[in-house]
Amino acid sequence: MMTIVRSIPITENGQLIPEAGMLVLGYMMYPNCERSAHQFTRILAEETVAKALDPQYCPGEIMGIIIDDRLVARLILAGEVAQRVCTNHVKEGSANFNRAAHVVAERNANIKTVCGKPLPTDKDRLKATFRTYRATIHFWAAVHNEYLMEDGNSLTGVDVTEKMCGSPEFLGQFLAVAKQFEEMLAEAKPSHNIWSTSELASTIWDFEKLPTLSALPELPETVAALSSYRSQQKS
Repeated sequence: MMTIVRSIPITENGQLIPEAGMLVLGYMMYPNCERSAHQFTRILAEETVAKALDPQYCPGEIMGIIIDDRLVARLILAGEVAQRVCTNHVKEGSANFNRAAHVVAERNANIKTVCGKPLPTDKDRLKATFRTYRATIHFWAAVHNEYLMEDGNSLTGVDVTEKMCGSPEFLGQFLAVAKQFEEMLAEAKPSHNIWSTSELASTIWDFEKLPTLSALPELPETVAALSSYRSQQKS
């Protein structure tokens, strides 16, 4: 399959633009409409300034529209599916997309959002989300990754999207992880089109000096989900 790789314009005249992290997030949210990605970025930048200037800041109504919490939750789960696809491919030489979606749906089935609502774990919908956002799913896989910070705390999920928008240093670490997922997914589950930052980002950060992904032992809930998948296949 021939893949068209397009670059998210995070640099200008060889320099990282101030809103680079927000622009990446804009493309992650709207991979199929560049205009919407840029509109998202402008609104997010304006809201970020407003929040910094006003101690009584309250998000504008438009923020609740362009950042749908349920969609973001589903995209992070779809990113986890992408991680499982990569794991399957590395271990077995096959993406096994259906099993990846089953495992993610099963292991997150009883987890609640911060509002106490169940996560959107329907596996068919997760697969559809993966396909719809395939052009930027490597970034969502990187969002689901866990990042150890200098203070000893770790970041994952929504906290990652907030940090990448405000910290150029962290953005470099995030894009390095996204680049690794981009390369693995190109082999495991190729796509006709993807959005990438790898070429432009490598002129700003030395990816060779940033941490690389490493395989982690399977968590008990993942082992249980794999077992239930095997049981379903036998029945």
